[in-house]
Amino acid sequence: MNERVFSFRWDIDHRACITDGLPKILDVCDELGVKNTFFVNMGRSTNLREWLGKGLRGSRAKLNDMEAVHLIKKIGWARFGLETLLSRPVGRSLIKPLEELQNRGHELGLHGGSDHVIWSRRFAQLSAEEIEADVARTLETYTRYFGKPAGFTSPGFKHDERTSRLVEKLGFKYDGDALGGEPHHPTFDGKPGKHWTIPVTLCGPRTIPLIEWHGARGVCEDEIVADVMRRMADERWVVLYGHPCYEGVRAGLLRRILRAVQEAGFKFLTHLQMAERLYAGT
Repeated sequence: MNERVFSFRWDIDHRACITDGLPKILDVCDELGVKNTFFVNMGRSTNLREWLGKGLRGSRAKLNDMEAVHLIKKIGWARFGLETLLSRPVGRSLIKPLEELQNRGHELGLHGGSDHVIWSRRFAQLSAEEIEADVARTLETYTRYFGKPAGFTSPGFKHDERTSRLVEKLGFKYDGDALGGEPHHPTFDGKPGKHWTIPVTLCGPRTIPLIEWHGARGVCEDEIVADVMRRMADERWVVLYGHPCYEGVRAGLLRRILRAVQEAGFKFLTHLQMAERLYAGT
């Protein structure tokens, strides 16, 4: 691929991603004439049992993490408590804004199954049968509203051969379950699959989005933009990711980054457009 290409991937984990972040993202994208890719969690985003049960230690660790911005810091205790008590499904309870996203030319894909917290925290304990049944049900609901998605991503990048096998079985064109490296065919059952894996190429430590990582440490906007562009300087294939309830509500910073990417000569593609180029061998 000779030209330099860039894709911004958004993970819509929580309702605040849609209500708070999505309108600002769409306005910036319209202003700059670019399209992004959004993966929507159709299930619930919080789980009271996980917070108060065996998962309490993990919850405390997240609150004390100085390199990431916890959901409570993003939306406040009141909204977090309300969503935890109501346990409303994210995508399924906010259909119209997501339909508007598609109508404006952006790509929408599926993000996990019916419970974001269970997948993120206890993925290794789930059986292949549980994962498949959960994703199949969630995909059916997604398709009823938005049509069949081309792409799938796992919550928290928690994936293994079971998810790769399932993505193939359910007919997705690609998954986004990788950090770093080149696009590739995932391996399962001892051989490469047919679908593509499109990795996030710019990320902070662990799975923390790069912009969020800088923000958690109090880095100023000028330095954030400079670091993003410095990391992209010698790259021709770039995928940056974030969450609409954090990076999306910072419209000014988002605008500066996307404009700088344009000025550096990158062509904006959705993940589906990237996948189509991979399938075509271009």
